Amino acid sequence: MACTGSYATADDFAEHWCITIKPDEEAHLNRILKLASGPIHAARASQGMCDCSLDSWVTDYLMQLTCIIAATTYNCKCSNLSLTAEEKRAYIEMFTNDLALIRTGQTELCAGETGSDFPVTGWAEQGVTEFARTEIIAKDIERNLS
Repeated sequence: MACTGSYATADDFAEHWCITIKPDEEAHLNRILKLASGPIHAARASQGMCDCSLDSWVTDYLMQLTCIIAATTYNCKCSNLSLTAEEKRAYIEMFTNDLALIRTGQTELCAGETGSDFPVTGWAEQGVTEFARTEIIAKDIERNLS
């Protein structure tokens, strides 16, 4: 999934917050959800996650994150959603932490990847003698010169 568009719709927002959205307010709410997706796009782009296939759980996660960002960041009267200042503060702290984890690669959204805390190596050459280590280094230099 490319880093464009919105991760949630007005229907997703209504379902997430258990509220009803008036049909004439859906377009405005969809625009707010698109804007709320911007910080997620930026976090994904910082780790090169815009062109990968997302893991199976990621769609729901990003939809939820978008709904929370929209509810806490934008003062949208169309949703009839009222959060207390403490609730907003808690949600803002939560999504700020989530965005930081995505931006640093600690939460990996791409299918088949492991994230920065769990680096993957297909295989690594190991030398048990001084001569074997020297040969491994020499071959590595040869491979990377061309």
